[in-house]
Amino acid sequence: MQALIHQTRIQELQFGIQGSGVTLGQDVRLEYDQQNRVAAFVKLPARWSFGFSKNKRKQLGYLGSEAATLITPALERQASLRVRIVELEPAHARGEGVDQVSVSIWGQPSDLQPLKQEPSAQPQSQSVD
Repeated sequence: MQALIHQTRIQELQFGIQGSGVTLGQDVRLEYDQQNRVAAFVKLPARWSFGFSKNKRKQLGYLGSEAATLITPALERQASLRVRIVELEPAHARGEGVDQVSVSIWGQPSDLQPLKQEPSAQPQSQSVD
C-alpha cells in the first residue's frame, strides 16, 4: 500500500469531536451516501448502563470534492483502502471555532485508474453497396 492522499480534511462534520471518542489513528470507512457523495464513517463506543458497551457506527462527515473525485475509481472497484484519522483539532483550539478532522488514505495507486467502459454489445451495421 502507498499513500494515495497524505492528508485531507473531512467536510461538514456531523458531530463535535470533543468527548465523542474519536481518536488519532482511528479507522474510517468511506462509502457513498444517498446523494452519491463520499461519506466518512467511524465506529464509536456507545456506553450503556452497568458497564456494557457496543460500538456504534456514526457518520463523521464527507470527503472534499477533489479527494472524492480522486478516490472514486477505487470505491467503484471496491478496492482495499486504509483510511485513518491523522489530525484532530477541537473548536476551542482553532481561530474559526469549528472542529477539524483530517484523514489519510492508503491503497494501491493502480486502483485510482478509471474503470474501463466495456464495448457495447450491439453489432455494428454494415452497409451494402
